[in-house]
Amino acid sequence: MKPLALYLLGPYHVVRDGESVTEFRSDKVRALLAYLALEADRPHRRDALAALLWPEVPDEVARRNLRLSLHRLREALNDLGADSAYFQITRETVQCRPEAIWVDAHAFEGLLAAVQDHEHRRLESCAPCMARYAEAAALHRGDFLEGFVLEDSLAFSEWVVLRRERFHRQALTALYHLTAYHRRRGELERAEEYARRQLELEPWREEAHRQLMEVLACRGEISAALAQYESCRRLLAEELDVEPGEETQRLYRCIRGMHAGRRHNLPPQATPFVGRKEELAQIATLLADPDCRLLVLVGPPGIGKTRLALEAARNQVHAFLHGVCFVPLAPLNSSEFLVPTVAEHLGCPLDGGQDPRERLLRYLREREMLLVLDNFEHLLPSSAQGSETAEDATALLVEILERAPAVKILVTSRERLHLRWEWIFPVEGLAYPEGRLEIHPPISKWPAVQLFLQAARRANPRFSLGGELPHVVRICQLVEGMPLGIELAAAWVGQFPCREI
Repeated sequence: MKPLALYLLGPYHVVRDGESVTEFRSDKVRALLAYLALEADRPHRRDALAALLWPEVPDEVARRNLRLSLHRLREALNDLGADSAYFQITRETVQCRPEAIWVDAHAFEGLLAAVQDHEHRRLESCAPCMARYAEAAALHRGDFLEGFVLEDSLAFSEWVVLRRERFHRQALTALYHLTAYHRRRGELERAEEYARRQLELEPWREEAHRQLMEVLACRGEISAALAQYESCRRLLAEELDVEPGEETQRLYRCIRGMHAGRRHNLPPQATPFVGRKEELAQIATLLADPDCRLLVLVGPPGIGKTRLALEAARNQVHAFLHGVCFVPLAPLNSSEFLVPTVAEHLGCPLDGGQDPRERLLRYLREREMLLVLDNFEHLLPSSAQGSETAEDATALLVEILERAPAVKILVTSRERLHLRWEWIFPVEGLAYPEGRLEIHPPISKWPAVQLFLQAARRANPRFSLGGELPHVVRICQLVEGMPLGIELAAAWVGQFPCREI
């Protein structure tokens, strides 16, 4: 940071060489520094500065006041040398040296400009731009020159008001995007923090109330979400004499119809999940992308698609208003059972005489959730009874995506679905050492070895890698990190040494 730092977004604060500067002797001196620092792109005529700060006095007196205030400003900054370190001063003009003073407002606007200039596919899913927004939000400690008033200078006050409103709008925009970004990623604490900061800046901001209602509902705090709606309704009535908009009322009705408690039906797993941190992070990023509505995990049998999908879905439970629903399709061999199977796992009743498919679509249309369809290959042409059956199965996915805009679908399949909607995520084996081991590395580096050890100890609690490590590594290499192959091989450790396996 430069030797002189000026903080204007919030209470007025100046730091020089790491120490606060407070001896300015008058608010006019402070105002002069703030104006020159923020308008540092050009020199300012002395008569214009004098008229800005002392509009009610004769010109000669105003110019004398300006000379005195400029001297006091340089005195406060310990800048009384022949050449000012912070200002370019002539008989007619004064200009701040931009390279000599760091101003939080300039840094704030620079970050926002970088977001505008960045070439991203979509702002909503651009992590670098969200990092810039977060840095800008941290700089915005409050309103521009908060609590600072010059009652005898209307022109300066108008300048402050215009700047204040501009920074206020920019901060709200950044906070809104940050709330939405972290909400989509299931990072609810961060999302709540940014939503509440919006409400601190503007308590009647309806978009922020909606975002906070969604965050609370995603956490299962239904009563708190409904109470937030009542708070929004009361504030709008008191401050603006209006009712909440239709979008807010629709969200309220949706949350009121939710039930606290179970947010997923993911089956419990008998063993800890091993490895795949990078894959989980990539899947989370894709599911947070508004463009990615249908994500297909593709890989051969035994590669761990189902386990990866379950772990990824478990991490997404709080990212969706209505949670996650897991639908195993392995028992199905015809798409005629797909609708009732999905409806059963969703808890969607199909009685009442309405067409089951239409009833399911209407049910999903009102929900924001992740639908996990496991082993979809059973309904594709190579496995299903005829191409018409396969087409009907994929057609249902397309209908869901078209008619339920807040539903995302995560599919596991041995083959791709050949739909325009699908994003393919290839699933490969767990990481393993590819060469011969001359030394024993930490097994945490190799998830395939970790999985073997975990499975082997279920078969033989006394099993230890020790001298078996080279043979375990060779087994992992032979099955190319395939979890099923590793677990089948490890199950034999009670009968054979690893060399024979």
